[in-house]
Amino acid sequence: MNLSVVPDFLAIGGLVLVFAGLLKRTRQTRPRYWLVGWAMILVHIVAQFVERNLSAGVAADAALAVSLSMLLLASVAFIWAGSDTRLGWWRDLGVTLLAAVPDVAFVVLAAYGTEAALPYLACTALGLGSTAWVFRRDRRRPSWAVPVVIGFYALQGMFAWHGSIEQALTWMLFWHYLAVAFCFYRGTAGPSVGVAFTTLSFIAWAAVFPVASVLAPWLAGWGIENEAWNLPKFLVATGMIFTLLEEQIGHAEHASRHDALTGLPNRRVFVHRLEHALRRARESGGRIAMLVIDLDDFKRINDTLGHAAGDVLLHFVAQRLQQAIRAGDTLARLGGDEFAAILPEVADRAAAEARAERLARAFDASTEFQGLRLSIGASIGLALYPDDGQDETRLYAAADRAMYASKLAERAGQGEAGPAPA
Repeated sequence: MNLSVVPDFLAIGGLVLVFAGLLKRTRQTRPRYWLVGWAMILVHIVAQFVERNLSAGVAADAALAVSLSMLLLASVAFIWAGSDTRLGWWRDLGVTLLAAVPDVAFVVLAAYGTEAALPYLACTALGLGSTAWVFRRDRRRPSWAVPVVIGFYALQGMFAWHGSIEQALTWMLFWHYLAVAFCFYRGTAGPSVGVAFTTLSFIAWAAVFPVASVLAPWLAGWGIENEAWNLPKFLVATGMIFTLLEEQIGHAEHASRHDALTGLPNRRVFVHRLEHALRRARESGGRIAMLVIDLDDFKRINDTLGHAAGDVLLHFVAQRLQQAIRAGDTLARLGGDEFAAILPEVADRAAAEARAERLARAFDASTEFQGLRLSIGASIGLALYPDDGQDETRLYAAADRAMYASKLAERAGQGEAGPAPA
């Protein structure tokens, strides 16, 4: 009995369990496709085991067909892991796999040793049509994607036309896994060590098919070919897990520096940027303005409509304020209903007051919550470096005092009736 694939089965089986466990800790769709892809690779290995332990015949051909089909469908699952097309998890997966039926039919024909060229050409034409149709659903596809796919299938059809079915099959698997490398790289948030490693590993996996086909006659009998050809699989798996780890670390770092509700920098980042802005202002002799923004009677919204309405309003206010500041300014949520802004390189107090007035106009709009229109006012306190304070503590205290003075003046002018849902 040939047990050469047992170590691969154990390793890939463990990997499937790892990805299944990761799905409980993430809502991303991409790991779901990865899990499906690795489960197919696991079936591919089982079919390999069956095929190698059967004598030539219909059963061995069937096992080979399953093995190659799973290898192909795994690449399809990996490709669509990097797509932004989402029709719902199961529906999207179904459409994706359905589009691969002509390619699977091509593989099955090759596994059973069909010699007539016409069935292969028909499968190639249908595969081109279904793949091009699926690619058109991907809104981020490059303009050259469909022409390249046409070229891939044209070369596959040329091999089939000349009766070179083994070369056509090798080419099919090669370009599918090359497409996986491209789609994986494109589907990530940005370049990183894990992304680069995994992309290169997918390219190595793709290269296995033509390289193994060329070197097979020279490596026969050495007993190292299986291990060599399977290495890229394990490099890909390592890279995927490392990529997920990088993303989780990145999310954790972002969460430690930003407010969870509004996405704005938090107090920690604000203090750091204020220190940096003051240091630059001291070196250049320039001025900076600091604004403290407090929502007027925000507690009333929470008490009358609930905290969900308050969260909607805070998120809306943050968006409006973000639109009103300039590039290079810093807007942060310090906590509760308090925001703050750093305006570097202001010419004088009049210029700072004009920019503060622009922020105040952000509160002229309203947002909707459960059919209600919500609006709210704000009190803004302004402090200017170096006139009102020469360090972050004094500058913040001056801006805070100015904010409370503005709030008291507003109440004195309008009475105690605070803002309510519009």
